[in-house]
Amino acid sequence: MNNVVLVGRLTKDPELRYIPGSGTPVATFTLAIDRDYKNKDGSTTTDFIPVEIMGKPAEFCANYITKGRLVGVQGSIRVDRYETPNGEKRTFTKVAGRNIQALESRGSAAPGSVSGTTNNDAYDAPSFEPSGVVSPSEFSAVDDDDVPF
Repeated sequence: MNNVVLVGRLTKDPELRYIPGSGTPVATFTLAIDRDYKNKDGSTTTDFIPVEIMGKPAEFCANYITKGRLVGVQGSIRVDRYETPNGEKRTFTKVAGRNIQALESRGSAAPGSVSGTTNNDAYDAPSFEPSGVVSPSEFSAVDDDDVPF
């Protein structure tokens, strides 16, 4: 099973491109993720993880995710192998993202982080509005002595 979930901050705005022929959108970016322990000197090591995401999530990245934003990414680890023009064989490891979620609004980015835009309005995330509001008085308590726990 190859499944990874990462939470980190974007190091710069995502780069969006389209695959020639199919026109599929592809967004690439790097996540900065602090390790969960401190070094002997008290500092924290940060890993920089390359991420590539395709399709509608890529368009979401390009439109709403900016430098410094905290995001959650679900995907899988991919290892690409290639050969340089000099004949050297190289490998490149990245996360092939399937889903991405913004974990904070633009206005609540970490102190010192840069949002990448001049507009610091809150992120307009889709909201859920219930269609029929039900009053708590419309519910009745269950009076049953045969509760299984």
